[in-house]
Amino acid sequence: MGTLLARLGQELPERNYLGLDVGYKEHVATVISLKTFIRGGERWKRARCLHFPSTRKGLDKLQRYLCSYSADPQTFLGICEPTGGCYGATVYQYLLDQGYLMWMTENALTRHMREKIMGGIAKTDEVDARVMARICYLHEAVGEEFKLRPLRLAKPEDVNLLAMCRDSWKLNQMVVRGKNQFGQLMAVVFPELKTFFTKSVSTIAPVSLIGAYPTPGDLAAASTEEVKEAMWKVGAYHHAKRVAELQELARSSSGLLPDPGRAWRLQWLTDFLLSNLKAQAELEKQVEVSVTQHAGYKWIEAVPYSGPPTLGVILAVTGDVNRFSTYRKYVAYTGYFAGLEKSQTIDRTRMSKKGNRNLKRAYFQIAAPLVWFDRGDNPYKELFGCKVAEGRPWYKAMPFVCAALARHIYHCLKYEDPYDVEKAFGTSVSSSASETVRTDLEADLDERFEVMEAHLTPEEG
Repeated sequence: MGTLLARLGQELPERNYLGLDVGYKEHVATVISLKTFIRGGERWKRARCLHFPSTRKGLDKLQRYLCSYSADPQTFLGICEPTGGCYGATVYQYLLDQGYLMWMTENALTRHMREKIMGGIAKTDEVDARVMARICYLHEAVGEEFKLRPLRLAKPEDVNLLAMCRDSWKLNQMVVRGKNQFGQLMAVVFPELKTFFTKSVSTIAPVSLIGAYPTPGDLAAASTEEVKEAMWKVGAYHHAKRVAELQELARSSSGLLPDPGRAWRLQWLTDFLLSNLKAQAELEKQVEVSVTQHAGYKWIEAVPYSGPPTLGVILAVTGDVNRFSTYRKYVAYTGYFAGLEKSQTIDRTRMSKKGNRNLKRAYFQIAAPLVWFDRGDNPYKELFGCKVAEGRPWYKAMPFVCAALARHIYHCLKYEDPYDVEKAFGTSVSSSASETVRTDLEADLDERFEVMEAHLTPEEG
């Protein structure tokens, strides 16, 4: 099959190439006709661009601009980039609704073509829009192949689910940091509190207690019934029966009286945690409802160390798993590139700065505790150990684990085969570490993920 020009002969059709660069407040579009490109020269590099706001008026302005070239949407072929995200949702939907044929390309391709064609010219929205129009022309008319895919917007339910799960992750990060700071402060103000609340001093019960009685002296001076009622209100029924023991600890506490700065921090952290622990619980309930209603949830609900927010990200970003014809394509989409298959793992893999970052992070969030904090043996931990034994640092070994996990989940979703812990591990998953250890892990996971990505070289992309 020859190129468009080879098939057309002398007569050129009406064809317009649209490049669209998406921004927050405004977008930039340019239309360059086939005839302009055929004439050759540098004229296309100076093509007029349209700046239009990301509002209804902006869409109307864009439509008038497009109609100035042709009233027929079928004469257009456009390209945009995925980084538009939410910023580009309305303009993307508008163009699709109007019947414009739109493709999507990776930012790296636009950057590569800009540097190749434009040389050292500075990056601007207008330059990128013209380069994207040029990519359209080269792909269709000249036959130069690029990695392009049709623009398809995600289902609204998947978009909303992903947004809720991301909000849950971010809120959880904030709460974990607040808990750690609160625990450090209690080690100074009321060290004995950790001997009473042995699991954690930063859950809702001890935080509420300190909110009502900021110092050991305040707690010791309060009536037993008042303290018992305060603990009963937050569901600390077992601890409420031991109020006398708690107050005795407060009377003999070795804690330091808060200075003005420490008192302010204590008040701020208490208010922050009480507010956000409540919001966190409400958001977790909403996420759980949405995730458990997803058609694919039942196939992966048994994945260890996951939970609704993480599984929700996997389900929302994966979408229709049948769009990935093989597990290799799916694993590549996650950013963990599969290689030779051997046994039930992936023998060769590499990690890329590309791939879907949300999906990449979700798999890391599951794989990390399986490798580092599960008390028993499991295939993922064994795979990690083998790669480390071969001389790889942890950040080079972990992608193998994430790739293997992605392959297993792909199989579950593709063939509607429930993830079976007994089958996958040969036994039930070992009990996890204490809440304190898990809290420390949660605080550390994102930092470790960033370390792993930072060690990726451009050649691995």
